[in-house]
Amino acid sequence: MNNNRNRFLVNKLWLSAFVSLLVFVGANCSRNSSPDKNHLTMGNPVTNKIMNDEVHTYTAELEKGQFVNLSVEQRDVDVITKVFTPTGELIGEFDTPTSGRGTEAVRIGTDAAGEYRIDIYTLSERAEPGEYKLEIAAFRPITERDQKIISAVKLHQQADILRAKPETRRESVPVYENALQIWRELGETSDEGNTLRAMGFAFQRMGELEKAKEHFGKGLEIWEKTGDSRSAAFTHIIFGVIAKKQNDLEKGLQEDLKAQPLWEKANDMPEYTQNLVRIGNDYIKLQNNAEALKYFEQALENSRRLERKSIQAYVLSECGNAQATVGNKNEALNFYKQSLALWKNLKQDKIVVTLEEKISKLEAN
Repeated sequence: MNNNRNRFLVNKLWLSAFVSLLVFVGANCSRNSSPDKNHLTMGNPVTNKIMNDEVHTYTAELEKGQFVNLSVEQRDVDVITKVFTPTGELIGEFDTPTSGRGTEAVRIGTDAAGEYRIDIYTLSERAEPGEYKLEIAAFRPITERDQKIISAVKLHQQADILRAKPETRRESVPVYENALQIWRELGETSDEGNTLRAMGFAFQRMGELEKAKEHFGKGLEIWEKTGDSRSAAFTHIIFGVIAKKQNDLEKGLQEDLKAQPLWEKANDMPEYTQNLVRIGNDYIKLQNNAEALKYFEQALENSRRLERKSIQAYVLSECGNAQATVGNKNEALNFYKQSLALWKNLKQDKIVVTLEEKISKLEAN
C-alpha cells in the first residue's frame, strides 16, 4: 500500500513458547475515524467493516519456522491483503478474483522471528462499507507439505507480477505451470482451479482466446466437481465476455444466463442482481428490447430488497441507459435522476458528473 496512507498500529499479538495460542489484535484504521480495537484469538474470528480509502493493520509476533494460514471472508467488499516481514519487506499480496464475496486464503511462512504486519484494504470505489471476517485457519511449525504450499503460492504471485506487464506477460505462463504442478501433486484442487483461471487471464490478455478458453474450461470443470458455485458463475461470465469480444452475442447471452442460477445457489444476491443487468444489456444488443426490459425490472426489484444503496444506484442508472436506448426519454430521465440522488448521497463525484451530463444531453433533445 502507499506509504503515505496513515496506519494506526493497535495492540500486538503474542505467541507463547509454551502454549499454541496465537492472538491477533486488529485496528480499524481509517483516515476519517478513530481506532476501533478488535481482538482475535484462535477459534474467535474478528469481523470488521471497511470502506474505500481505509487500511486495517494487524501485527503478529511470530517465531521463525512457522506456517500461518489466515482466512479472509469478504462480505460485499473486495479486499486485498498484504503481509510484511519484521523488516518491512513485502512477503506477498493476496487477492483472489472472487468479486465482493468469497473467502481468500493468506498463507505465509516465517523465515525470521519478529513482528509481522498484515494490511487489509480495498480499492473499491463504493462509498458504502463492506465487511470482512478474519480468522486463523491454520498455525503450526512448517511441514514439508507446507513448504510446497508456500512455494506454489510464491510462484503464483511471481507469475501475477509478470502477467501484469505486457512485456513480461508471456513469461508468466511457465511460472504458473510450475505452481500448477505443485497444486496437482498436493491434490489442492481449489488452488489448481485458481491457477488455471490465472493462466486463462494471461492468454486472454495476449489475445490468444482459444487457449484462454481452454484454461478457463479446465478451471470450470474443477468448480463444478467441487461445488464452488461462485467460481463457476464467474467463469461463465468470463466466457460471456470472450464470446462478445468475438461478436458472438447470442453465445455471450447464453453464458450469462448459465451464471444466473449459480449466483443464486451461492446466495450471492449482489452478483445475481448485477447479472440481471448484464443479461438485460445482452438482450438490448440483440435488439430484443421487450425481453431486456423484463430483466431490468427484475434487477430493480432485487436491488430494492438488498438495502445496498450503491447497487440500487447502479441498477437505476443502467435502467436509465436501457430506456434511453429504446427511445423512452421520460423514463430514462426519471431513472437517471433517482440514481443521481443516490450517488450524490454516496459522494461518488465522478459518477455524478457522468450522470449529470447524460441528463443534460437528454433534456436538450
